[in-house]
Amino acid sequence: MTKTKTLKNHKEIYLPQKVKILDVVDMTSDVKLYKLEQPKGFFYSPGQFLMASVWGAGEVPISITSSSELHDDIELCVRKVGAVTSALHELKAGDYMGIRGPLGNGFHFEEAYGKDILFVAGGIGIAPLRSLINLVISQKKKFGEIALVYGSRNPSEVLFVPQLLDWKKEGIRTTITVDVKNAECEYCTGIVTEHLTRQKISFKTGHSYICGPHVMLKAVMRDLSLMGMSQDNIITTMEAHMKCGVGKCGHCYADGKYICTDGPVFSYSEIKQYNLLNSP
Repeated sequence: MTKTKTLKNHKEIYLPQKVKILDVVDMTSDVKLYKLEQPKGFFYSPGQFLMASVWGAGEVPISITSSSELHDDIELCVRKVGAVTSALHELKAGDYMGIRGPLGNGFHFEEAYGKDILFVAGGIGIAPLRSLINLVISQKKKFGEIALVYGSRNPSEVLFVPQLLDWKKEGIRTTITVDVKNAECEYCTGIVTEHLTRQKISFKTGHSYICGPHVMLKAVMRDLSLMGMSQDNIITTMEAHMKCGVGKCGHCYADGKYICTDGPVFSYSEIKQYNLLNSP
């Protein structure tokens, strides 16, 4: 994979760039997709994130959901959960916001060449994985079987529905499961771990990329390990209470690791070694 961008000076690290919002799409009642103008020379890798800001409200870490190699803009999927994201939800196409980054280590998926891949997402966790999924699909001849298990609370909260259908047409074995479904819903029911054993991949040699709530991460990583997948091949991107995004404030520090700079992407073996799922 192309190397991630290196920030060269403090101005780039600490000062946000002003970018124009090209489009805003309502995904659900509390989730919006933002398409941003991409600054010249700006490159990012799957799994990296930005510090997104609104003047007067503050900034918040948001994973990039687009793929730099496949898009000429930046896409952010934002759930309304606090003061800053509420301010972001007030913005519309033509407005401006601030971004710092790209930050974090990102996914390194070359190790999965020739192997099966299982993506597992929970809720808005599909957004960070979307960047990697699209890139993997664009190079799918380099991989074995590719499968996705995506869980959501209910059908109305399933994100990127048209693209999920496109992925299925591309040959991705796609399982969508919800906690509660209505009469018209064609999705499966149950939690994502109930659908892992049904995936037709080689667990012993395959790789898995996971994103979702911490309780889901713990269960999925544990089960995949018990099913024979190497803990080094079980990869997740983690959320943390970040303030600076560059390893200075200490808010995301956990037993020798900064989630923002050493991560947010870690293997299951690293998570166990550094006890990262019990981080702030």
